[in-house]
Amino acid sequence: MNIRERSITMLARWAAAAARDALRLSDRPDLRCYGTGFGSWGVQTNQKAFAAYAAMAAAPELEACGGALSREELYETALGLLRFSLASHREGDYRCTDGTKWGHTWISALGVERMMHGVEAIESRLTDADRSLLRRVLVSEADWIVSSYPVVGHPDNASGRNKPESNLWNGALLHRVASLYPELPQAEAYKEQGSRLLVNSISVAADAANERIVDGRRVADWFVGDNFFPSYALHHHGYLNVGYMVICLSNVAMLHFDYKRRGVRPPEALYHRARDLWELVKRLTFPDGRLLRIGGDTRVPYTYCQDYLIPTWLLAEDAWGERCDGWMTGWLDTVEREQSAGGDGLFLSERCRTLARRSPYYYTRLESDRAATLSMSAYWGGEPSAADPRPDAAADATPFAWSDAFHGAALHRSAKRIASWVWQAAEKPQGLCLPPGDSSLAEWRWNLAGRIQGLGTLPAHEVVSHGQQTFPGGFVSYGVHRVYTEQLLGEGIPREWLAEQRTAVCALPDDTTMIVLQHAASPVRSYVEAVSGLNLQIPNDLFNGSRRTLHVEVGALEVEGAGCAREEVMPLGSTWANVDDRVGVVAVYGGALRLYRPGRRNVAPKRYAGRGHDDALGTLYVDTLCIDAELGLQRREAGETWFDVGAVVRSGETHEVTRSFASGGGAVALPCGAAMRAVSVRGEDGHRYVFLWNVADEAVEAEVPLPFAEGVSQLVSLEGQGIKESRGAKDCRIRLEPGEARLFRSADAGGGDDV
Repeated sequence: MNIRERSITMLARWAAAAARDALRLSDRPDLRCYGTGFGSWGVQTNQKAFAAYAAMAAAPELEACGGALSREELYETALGLLRFSLASHREGDYRCTDGTKWGHTWISALGVERMMHGVEAIESRLTDADRSLLRRVLVSEADWIVSSYPVVGHPDNASGRNKPESNLWNGALLHRVASLYPELPQAEAYKEQGSRLLVNSISVAADAANERIVDGRRVADWFVGDNFFPSYALHHHGYLNVGYMVICLSNVAMLHFDYKRRGVRPPEALYHRARDLWELVKRLTFPDGRLLRIGGDTRVPYTYCQDYLIPTWLLAEDAWGERCDGWMTGWLDTVEREQSAGGDGLFLSERCRTLARRSPYYYTRLESDRAATLSMSAYWGGEPSAADPRPDAAADATPFAWSDAFHGAALHRSAKRIASWVWQAAEKPQGLCLPPGDSSLAEWRWNLAGRIQGLGTLPAHEVVSHGQQTFPGGFVSYGVHRVYTEQLLGEGIPREWLAEQRTAVCALPDDTTMIVLQHAASPVRSYVEAVSGLNLQIPNDLFNGSRRTLHVEVGALEVEGAGCAREEVMPLGSTWANVDDRVGVVAVYGGALRLYRPGRRNVAPKRYAGRGHDDALGTLYVDTLCIDAELGLQRREAGETWFDVGAVVRSGETHEVTRSFASGGGAVALPCGAAMRAVSVRGEDGHRYVFLWNVADEAVEAEVPLPFAEGVSQLVSLEGQGIKESRGAKDCRIRLEPGEARLFRSADAGGGDDV
């Protein structure tokens, strides 16, 4: 089966199951609504479901792909859903099921854009009354955008003016309406404001002086504000939001394919900097199509933004000559696996069963995102020729490095290792060290950043400061953040300050190793119910068969994931561990390794991420490798330490290699004073590295013993900074500023350095 056929087959299974949520309205049997029928996202949920039913109804391959609903039943359902959407608009004669009418908001255009390929698919089935009301709705929305939606842009979400995605879909709608109804007297005004919005979507500061001509004007003349940083980092919803980079590109795709199918020349502004953003997004994608969200995710894993990679891949293939079928095939495999696990034809019923019971409004929204994007694959997608000479972009293993100062973000990706660290993340901070070939090992929230869980139902982390250096093959990042707990049971305590935490991490330039050092102390008397150092998350759910093999000193442990019903901390009796012969971990100082098992799906949307909500709304099961994890009520006085730990994480290695590395002195702590932490690590490239970190609030100068063999007693700073050293000496004297971390590498006695 090709990609189109696979998409239609999955949609056909879904359509029959989802029909229970696409019911006729008792007082208007000509109308149907999918989901709750409420305003806001309820409207968009219905519009996306309409697009899915419409694209299926029009698909020539429908009968060959099976499904319980006939073509005529699909057409009938699609028309009922569309008519409800139009009738409940401000221009219509009906209402949403919560009594409201929709339209004339910053987000109204989004649902319209996501449904318009469905309108095109069943256009021949529309009545004159349908077409007339559709026109009134579209023109009404376009008029509101021109009169009431301001064009703004700013890279910092805290400004309230970071609007990349809404600028894009509102600008796209203006151009769409002008193209569909060119006879309108306001059509030229639509196009002018549409281009202004599009240019100020994927916009950067350099556009203020950009002389390139777009839609008849210099970019500089269109420019209002930069919504992306120069690195193309996006600080949307207050964190490094890889997902919304995809949302922007997906909306480019929707208008691109509309113009293509109608044979109309698209506005040049539609593609403004889209190719540049794509070049980053494609490197933030695993080979199997899963999004590499180095800044984390505040919503349900494996949903929403992930789904909108489908139109983004279709755009990249059609507009820029990329070959994305490897990504597409891998993602469809994942979708099929999850749909099969539910056993009822719905896409998310296995992982999100409780969410569906607690919030039909949110659950049907997620189902409709998946259905709508698969319908785009069914309607726009093709199959590359077997003789197509283009390489599959998903197989590109070229080393890639990227960083962004505002977010404190650094990434190095190679064939063997993905290493990243981000301070301004969804859950601050977080990092990754894992092989690119296994996306099921990736989970983001506070990964590699330790865990301090207070007594409130909502955790809060605030970054105080951070710094970083990058160099060929790796990076160093260090900083301070504060850990709080909110929504406490006691009255008069809005939040409690639990810890001042310092972290230093280093990705060695050996394509294998990451060093993680953590120190957390209580600034005042505080109470917690869980604490652990390291905090390496190990997803263990249906995407990996809910089973992991954990190798430790005493042997191999088979660890069951989703379905495990007991929360516990398992002592491992080992200072090293290896997960599935893919990731090795060595505890260098601070305690032994333990495995935290939550006993439930414990990754919930961020707003429900406290322990009070995890039982109800968790949608992914994740075990955690920790250093000295503790559960139960604990107290610390001011100045007392929660944890002081160091570890090495090694990507892409077997358990035999991890055992040998740990037992052979691959990583050792070096004594150098109370305020300095020093770890010596043997890199996979054969070099010996020393990672130094000052945990104090003042500058520290200390003697660092050199652990090298005779004749190798010189250190070279990979960040190009000076160092006081003496060739042939047994130690070096090094000064570090408050909180600073630096990486040094051994050089031969002749002073050679190939960095």
